[in-house]
Amino acid sequence: MPDLSQFLESKASIHLLITLLQADKPMIVTEIYDEMIKRFSMGRTSSESAIVICAKLGLVKRETKRIGRNPMASIFHSLTPKGQKIARICLELEKAL
Repeated sequence: MPDLSQFLESKASIHLLITLLQADKPMIVTEIYDEMIKRFSMGRTSSESAIVICAKLGLVKRETKRIGRNPMASIFHSLTPKGQKIARICLELEKAL
């Protein structure tokens, strides 16, 4: 299981939490990639690593849902209560800097 040092080494993790907090809705992975590239110039590999680290730390949850008649389910990512708390702290740090 990743620890705090692994989370802090990945600035993409911090950006992911802020992105999900500000989105205020569950996001599919392509939406996350697009936001991370647009807002933070983060690539897909960094974004995917951030998702994995945050999920293992219990900050982000993944839910599979079908949309409409699409036979393929989409995986939605959202913050857990713990993730929301950490994201708010990260956002305050970002504003202070």
